[in-house]
Formats: sequence, structure tokens, C-alpha cells
Amino acid sequence: MTQLRSAKAPVRHAAPRRRPSFAGNVGWGVAGNAGYALCQWLVLVVVARLGTEAMVGDYALGLAVGAPLVLLANLSLRTVLVTDTFHEHPFRRYLRVRLAGMAAATASVCVAVWVFDLPAAVVVLVGLAKAFDGVGDIYLGLLQRHHDQRGIAIAQLANGALTIALTGVLLSATGSVAWAAAGSAMGSLIAWLGFCAPLASRVLDATAKTGPRKRHTHRFSPPGPGALVWTALPLGLASAITSLTANVPRYALQDRLGAAALGAFAAAGYLVLTGNVLVSAVAQTLLPRLVELRASGAKDRFAALVRQALAGIAVAGVLAVWAAELFGAKVLRTVYGESYAEDAGTLTVLTVATAVAATCFVLDAALSAVRRFTGQLAVNAAVCAAAVLAALVLVPRYGISGAAWATVAAAAVHAGLKWELLRRDL
Repeated sequence: MTQLRSAKAPVRHAAPRRRPSFAGNVGWGVAGNAGYALCQWLVLVVVARLGTEAMVGDYALGLAVGAPLVLLANLSLRTVLVTDTFHEHPFRRYLRVRLAGMAAATASVCVAVWVFDLPAAVVVLVGLAKAFDGVGDIYLGLLQRHHDQRGIAIAQLANGALTIALTGVLLSATGSVAWAAAGSAMGSLIAWLGFCAPLASRVLDATAKTGPRKRHTHRFSPPGPGALVWTALPLGLASAITSLTANVPRYALQDRLGAAALGAFAAAGYLVLTGNVLVSAVAQTLLPRLVELRASGAKDRFAALVRQALAGIAVAGVLAVWAAELFGAKVLRTVYGESYAEDAGTLTVLTVATAVAATCFVLDAALSAVRRFTGQLAVNAAVCAAAVLAALVLVPRYGISGAAWATVAAAAVHAGLKWELLRRDL
């Protein structure tokens, strides 16, 4: 285990304002994440309405290629920043490492386009949009550490609104999905420079007024970018593997059935994405609270909070599956068009997968609070292997439906292994 020079209580920076209530933070977290997810989904709706299923497939392919690479390169530094209770690294170091990571991710996307002969403009521009979001994300981590979910929500809503507006205008004017991807990248860039950075600067300015802070350092490795990367690497790899796992069925569909089948699958998947985003908002709000409970030694309260969150997610998941079974076909027909209504069964299955996977957000927050980064990496690697096996077996035989059931299988393995990993710390 890493040795520290000091056993004193974690250093706490002064917040720029009085801390908002936990309920208020949850509300802002849900509003920001739900609004952002809605806008991301509307991008897909715009492409489906103004373009073709193949265009939807190309855009989804850009996400499937860019997201794992960006998540690998961002190293989950936001989580490391929030859980860095000893403030071993200054914010500017987190920012420098994140900028370098996003540059590497963008270069990797370009290499993937060249090696696998992918639609270059769409995939690169979608990857660039994710990279811009990644830079903005580290600023939001600073806000999260200070329990400022309101500021995070403002930045997310601005990003979502700019993305849907620019994407819709450019696609309508040009009829090109590449220009739609360019609109997404422009919206993310403006949100980073115009909202994320200025909001975080207020926190930095307010913190600077409290005077210099002593940082605790590792005994055997001097603090620096390398030490930060080494600390974050297991969690970053775990997050990248999670994204890769989620996209394994998409890769299989693209390979077996082409862009149109991938577009239909992605359209159904985006309808249930809101569920993940809502749970993610709750988990992000829980994380700093769980960190504080763990640091103060309140183990019983820590365990009770985790169990309460899991129970609430279970109830919401049952209701979501029931609603998908009753109204799925109608919703698909209304939102995307008649041809998409044939995949109502796929929507129900994906809702089951989402309900199971939602528990992992809370489990990941709890594991991050106790800094079980390496354990998460091992679990996520096993889940990825399970997803690949399920996709190889089910997609060739059952097509889009098989991809959905492969997603369920991976989610079930993920939730079970994460719970077993956390149970030792409860």
C-alpha cells in the first residue's frame, strides 16, 4: 500500500461559497446530466430525421471508435481529483495531464481511421468533440470536489444546447453527416472555453485567497505528472475497457450487418441512455459524500448510503422495463420513424441491460471512494471478455436482438463482480 508522510486528517480547501444541500446537489446533477443526455440524443434524432439509417450508423461508429480511446486517455482524472483528499497534486497538473491525454486520443483516432479504413471526416470530428469534452471534464471535476453541481449543470446544459443547435443547423444546410459531426465538435469547444474554464476559475480564485496549502507526497516517488499518471492509470484503463465493452456489440453489428443495422441498434440504445445518465448524476453527487464518510471513519453510514442508492435504482429499473414493454414501439415510431418501430423488442432488452448496468454507477462510486482502482481494472477486463464472447455467439445468430442480449450478459457479469469486490469494504 502507498505510504504517506503524514497520517493527519485530509487537507480541505475552502469552498468558494456555502456548501449546497445534498438534495439540491442531486437535483442539479440530475438536471445537468439529463439535459445533456437529451441533447446528445436529439443529435441522433436530427440525423435520423434529416438523413438516413446509414448516416446514423456512421455517426454511431464515430462514437464507438472515439469514446474508448478518449476514456483511456483521460485516465479518469476527474475521479482521482475528487478523491484526492490529501491534495497531493495541484489542479494545473491535472489539467496538463488531461490536455496531453486528449491530444494523444485524437492522434489515436486518426490512426484508427487510417488502419481500418473508416469514414474519416465523421469519425475524426466525433472523436475531436469527445476530446474537447474531455478537457472540459477536468474543470468540472474541480467543481465536483467543491460540491458545486449547479456549476457543472450549467456547463453541461450549455454544451448540450450548443451541440444540438450547431449540429442541426449544419446538417440542415449541407445534408452531410460530416458537417453534423463538425457542429458537435464546435459545440464542445465553445462549452470548454466559454463555460467550463470560467466556472472553474472562480473556484481557483476563491481557493487561492485561503493561502498556500501543504501537500502530502508519496515517500517513494516524488510528486509530478508521472506520479499522477501512475495513480490514475488503473482507473483510466478500467473506464476505457468499460466503454469498449459497451461498444463490442456495435462493432459486431457493423462487421456482420453493416451501418444500417448499427444505426437501428444505436437509435434504440439512445432512448435508454437517459437512464444511465440520471443514475450517473446521482453517483457523481454521491462520490464526494462517500469520500468524506470514508475519510471520517463512518463505515456504517457509508454502507447504508450505498445500499439505499442501490435499492432506489432497482425500483426505478423495474418500472423502466415495464414502460419499455408497453410503449416501446410507439415511442420508436414517433421519434425516429416507422421503420424503427420493428425494433421494439430490442428496446425492451436494452432497457433490461440499462437497469442492471445502472447499479454499476453506484458501485463504481463506492469503489472509487475507497480508492480500489486496481480491482476495478481486473473486473472490467473480465466483463469485456464476457461481452466479446456473448457478441461472437449471439450477433451472428440473432442479429440486432443478439447484440442487445449480449449487452445484458455483460451488464449482469459487471454488476455481480463489482458487488463482490465492494462487499469486502462494507
